[in-house]
Amino acid sequence: MGGKILIILACVPLYVINSFCDKVLSTKNGNSFNYIYNCLKFCICSLCMIPLLFVKVSSLFAAGSIVCGVSCGLMYAVSKTVMLKGYEATSVAFMTLCHSAGMIVPCIIGHFLWSEKLSVLSIMGILVTIFAITLLKDNRAATTKFKAKGIIFGLIIFLTSGGVMISQKAMGVYFETEGVSAYTLYSFIVPALILSLLSKPKTIKNINLKDKKTIGFCALGSAISLSVIGFVMTGLASSVPSVILFPLFNGLGIIAVCIGSVFAFKEKLSIKNVVGLLLGVCGLCLVNL
Repeated sequence: MGGKILIILACVPLYVINSFCDKVLSTKNGNSFNYIYNCLKFCICSLCMIPLLFVKVSSLFAAGSIVCGVSCGLMYAVSKTVMLKGYEATSVAFMTLCHSAGMIVPCIIGHFLWSEKLSVLSIMGILVTIFAITLLKDNRAATTKFKAKGIIFGLIIFLTSGGVMISQKAMGVYFETEGVSAYTLYSFIVPALILSLLSKPKTIKNINLKDKKTIGFCALGSAISLSVIGFVMTGLASSVPSVILFPLFNGLGIIAVCIGSVFAFKEKLSIKNVVGLLLGVCGLCLVNL
């Protein structure tokens, strides 16, 4: 288990790269490039997966890979689309909370469906980590009023976030022999196709050269990191309990992003943020006891 924990920790910097690329694009032109950016990102992710099909030969038409991959892809597409609407209806802080809280879903389901141990300390650790994330994400930049429909958006993000993790777990547990590459390929192709329908040709045509370069560079960085994350996390899902795998990766990833933002984006850590960091570390320690 120790070696697998190290692999999870090694993927945390990729989480940071992916988040930083998203953050850079979200500040461009009033957040209007997101559909184009995410579509391009998932297209590149799909291309990254194709060579892996030949490294370990796996059938593209295996039932498990198709069902789990398409399910994951649909949730990716819904999550990326609704997240943008959620930013308008509520705040970045609230939507981030809902997204991170999604890790509760596979942990609870894993306890009942896959006989994974879920101790009181683990539950406390997950709740403490989620609370810590609410302290880490500052709400000062929010300019929109909290609307009632924001709760619905938040619930959708919570369920789709957890759904992605369940798809990874189901693929690892039930269809490990079918190959992770085909599953991951489907999980990227589906959102690429859906988001391409939401990307307006007129918007693409009006993007200036500088912004096109930024979109391309960020999409490439995010796609490479997301491809590795998706492949590795699905591969580990068959042998690492959900209560360790998802809280450790996602919780530690968000903490690392917040610390990295201080240096990369000159963001200041308030007392609330520092308390959040300390609580987050404590929560992750409880999860792994």
